[in-house]
Amino acid sequence: MAGNDRHLAALDPNAVAIDNEYYHEVGDSWWDATGPLRALHDMNPARVAYFDATAREAFGEDRSRVRVLDIGCGGGLVSERMAALGYQVTGVDLSAGSIETARRHAAASGVTVDYQVGSAYELPKPDGAVDLVVISDVLEHLHDLPGAVAEIARVLRPGGIVVFDTINRTVASYLKAILLSEKILKIIYPGTHNWKMFIRPDELRAVFAQHGLTLTETKGLEPVAPPHKLVPATLRGRAVGPFHLTPSTAVSYIGQAVKSQES
Repeated sequence: MAGNDRHLAALDPNAVAIDNEYYHEVGDSWWDATGPLRALHDMNPARVAYFDATAREAFGEDRSRVRVLDIGCGGGLVSERMAALGYQVTGVDLSAGSIETARRHAAASGVTVDYQVGSAYELPKPDGAVDLVVISDVLEHLHDLPGAVAEIARVLRPGGIVVFDTINRTVASYLKAILLSEKILKIIYPGTHNWKMFIRPDELRAVFAQHGLTLTETKGLEPVAPPHKLVPATLRGRAVGPFHLTPSTAVSYIGQAVKSQES
């Protein structure tokens, strides 16, 4: 795939740039299901269902006993839904504006989430204090992936689980996530992603392993609507529509890793 790396870098001369600052400016648009982050709203039911099923399989049906840390929680789309299901949730994000939005929305919804401003590289939790780490739509934005994974491993208790969704680094992901979604359809804010920072499952497996985490599952995550229906609908201003899990991890994938019981 190295040849593909060079080829796609040539196609995208701005590939090194990534606009993480955009998330500081989103404000109340985090919760606008028809706004600039509507794709996240379309993804949310499928990914939260996966995170919930993973937690219940590992820790049992009593959600109230499970301590969850949502890293890069943004405006709280995943945190609030997990808390509404009964989990003890802490949401952490570097953006103070996003955290304030998340707090206001949770209060208005009658949902309790402990939102804190903080970094993925210095998590505000003691060693072994978390049962489930959620890091959703975040890994591909991290300039120091090993540093963040080291922190995830630190705060997880032995036997704890990290669940995630991210984007694979393939030709298909360049075409769909960058060219189509950002440049043509603009359903994702242009500059949000850097194709070079997308992560192949084997790379993620290796980084996890270096910190005592074993990748146990990956599944594809993609829109239910096929591209030939999705593109015209999106051009007419409609939502992307619901997502579902698939066998193919060629573009986006979701999964889990477990911390060694001996850690």
